[in-house]
Amino acid sequence: MRYGEAVSREREIALVIRSEDALRIANALARLRMLGPYQLVPASVQRIHDVYFDTPAGALQAQRAALRLRRINGEMLVTFKASLLDAPRQVRTRLEIELPWSRAAFERIARALSARGIGVSSGDAVYQHNARETFRRAGLGAVQERQTFRRVRYVLAASGEVGAELVLDRTGFIFGTQRVHLCEVEIEARRARTRLDVLARHLMQFAPVLQPWYSKLATGLAIQTLLQQGALEELVDADAHLTPAGLDRIRRVVEQTQRGVL
Repeated sequence: MRYGEAVSREREIALVIRSEDALRIANALARLRMLGPYQLVPASVQRIHDVYFDTPAGALQAQRAALRLRRINGEMLVTFKASLLDAPRQVRTRLEIELPWSRAAFERIARALSARGIGVSSGDAVYQHNARETFRRAGLGAVQERQTFRRVRYVLAASGEVGAELVLDRTGFIFGTQRVHLCEVEIEARRARTRLDVLARHLMQFAPVLQPWYSKLATGLAIQTLLQQGALEELVDADAHLTPAGLDRIRRVVEQTQRGVL
């Protein structure tokens, strides 16, 4: 989905770089200009700060939905996502509403939550220019915070049309003063007929350490579980990047808690 669009269906595949040398591999992927028969064209570099919110009872997570505030290159966006399908080795399809932050955007999101039986406070007494304060007044709390350095590539078909976007992410999950990093690749369709599975197969042929992965929200919740268990220290390297063993532990946590659904 292009940032700032109102409503769409997002169709994407996420791949994690499972390697002790993930940054080097991410940089090698960034230098690619062809992917099988597809041309890769550098599009933009983005610095993204995300905060996710939920009710105290975890109503959004229970409904495979997510509410996010995103600051990207200085612009604040509010996003609501509802998962239609999400599991490793499958294309993830989601309903997505994304709007620049405003009173109207907050009311639109509140209606989308209400339609799913998730009641939040709204109206003039709740809305504030500060989005985080608005969500606090609405009865929502922050459940995840992260920063992402994103490199975007357009995937061009033989016709010259942009069939998909390929993004290379280095994400830092924030837990107070501690950060945990991983490197991912996401491929998002821009046309209905784009074969994301074919693009993913070409990527994994170039870099066999790429593996189908879960959403960042599910990943961050699993990291938080390991942190609370005191098990995280042995699963990151000196630069706070998740090791292959760390990713394997996260996979087990996600599968055990059934959190890989968003």
